[in-house]
Amino acid sequence: MQSSSSTVSHQQIRVNFNSFDLKPYQAGIISLAILAFLLYFGLPVLSWRFLSLIPKLGLVLLPFVFVWKAQKPIVYVYVILGLLFLILTISSSGLFRAKSYRGMIGDIQKEQFSELVSPINMNQVPIIDQAFAASLAEKKLGEDFALGSRVNLGTPTIQMVNGKLYWVVPLLHSGFFKWLANTKNGTPGYIMVSATNSQDITFVRELNGKAINVIYQRSAFFNQDLKRHLYLNGYTGIAMAGDTFELDDNGEPYWTITVYNHNIGVRAPEALGLATIHAGTGKISYYPLIKTEHGFDDKLIPAWVDRVQPSYFVIPQLNWWGRYVRGFWNTIFGKRDMLSTTEGFNVIYGNDGRSYFYTGMSSVGADEGTVGFVLCDTRNKRTALYMVSGATEYAAMRSAQGKVQQFKYYATFPILVNLNGLPTYFMTLKDAAGLVKMYCFVSVKDYSLVGVGESLKAARESYQMVLASARIGTSADGGVEMVKAEGSISRIAMDIKDGRSYYYFSLQEDPGHIFVATSNLSSFLPLSRMGDSVHLEYIKTTEREVNITSYKNLTLEE
Repeated sequence: MQSSSSTVSHQQIRVNFNSFDLKPYQAGIISLAILAFLLYFGLPVLSWRFLSLIPKLGLVLLPFVFVWKAQKPIVYVYVILGLLFLILTISSSGLFRAKSYRGMIGDIQKEQFSELVSPINMNQVPIIDQAFAASLAEKKLGEDFALGSRVNLGTPTIQMVNGKLYWVVPLLHSGFFKWLANTKNGTPGYIMVSATNSQDITFVRELNGKAINVIYQRSAFFNQDLKRHLYLNGYTGIAMAGDTFELDDNGEPYWTITVYNHNIGVRAPEALGLATIHAGTGKISYYPLIKTEHGFDDKLIPAWVDRVQPSYFVIPQLNWWGRYVRGFWNTIFGKRDMLSTTEGFNVIYGNDGRSYFYTGMSSVGADEGTVGFVLCDTRNKRTALYMVSGATEYAAMRSAQGKVQQFKYYATFPILVNLNGLPTYFMTLKDAAGLVKMYCFVSVKDYSLVGVGESLKAARESYQMVLASARIGTSADGGVEMVKAEGSISRIAMDIKDGRSYYYFSLQEDPGHIFVATSNLSSFLPLSRMGDSVHLEYIKTTEREVNITSYKNLTLEE
């Protein structure tokens, strides 16, 4: 009885299998249909440098498994594809290519901090972070109830527009049917949020009297999909990184997409150039990066483009540079001299008007401290290393939060600024509702030196007082103009703020300024009186109220 059941079972299995027996032309038609589907919807990179091509090729060949005469050859093809996948993966690993991985970032130059990052301009400090910019843009969009129901906001991108920093936010389709109803005109414009003024929010719907239509975008479908538009126009053999919404000098909206290839076998993405797509017309322009002996030259790329190198290319390359300092085996056994980037990064703008990725560098295993930090040009990947030991960004954030712990504010991720020629973290302090309540400066070198205030001016003054109290004035490499002055005190008074005594005085020879200092700067300051001769040093400023960095009472200290 058991034998009879077994025979029936085997017969059923054979009948079911044979029912899938395909003729070669049938398998070919199905394979072509799968190929067309994958090409149109999957957008595979048609290059052996991308491993994702191998499983897609296996899927295209799958119908021939059901062709009886092709079963044996197709098994060999799958074995070859599997071996190719394995060989390419191993040969591209750091085990064999550690030196190549370390060299991906290019030459790293050691530079003076204040030569690249100019002293802070209080009117250009980006006090609005991405999350707050998105919230402000959402409120602006909410003023148009009908529009708010059919569009979503894209990712805010910070960029320099006519010399000012803005977060630019595109309007995107909220779904398939919203796109279907608006295939002709797309979405109407974009929102600009000033990075320095929360009241400066503009909904840009037209330019020179002509409506702005964002037709090509990531939330569109079929041929209006951004990357498919590029793919169908010949970008099949190279890969496309993420898209960024940027404006040219006239306010015209463009999508910028970095095209890249793998530089080390099937790994290590390297930017080759930039494709720009006009958001309304779909016009495509390609600008290559020029390979040089020491890196890349970006002179062919339009000046209005802020970013060519994606952060997810640059940060791993910095980690490879620090990881493979002594080859592959050191990463497992010795782990000597290894560095890694700190958690998180930010974008800052140098005095050359270019944007840079900022991140700290710490020894592997270090939690709170850094050995320095790097600034990497977001266009050509030129990287500068500054060997300044200090605190990580998150350690600085915790220090800032501890300064105002009674309010339970939380700190935003900091940006790097030049204050008194010193690298300094700047961050905002927000309440539970996400509203900016205070501003904060924290020394990179010593994160116990913290200055907070309810305005930028107050926070900077608080920080400068802390630096003066700690006998820290300016950096040795300059970058700021110091003023020395001597004169007689015409008026002097004391004020107490946050439990600290501040002394305000003016000089007969310089009645236009009020000088401010704490007793920590000099023990002779509380003993000073009208008529005393004093020697001062301070950072040159156009403001009336001046925080001094050095004080000497010539009358008492003779």
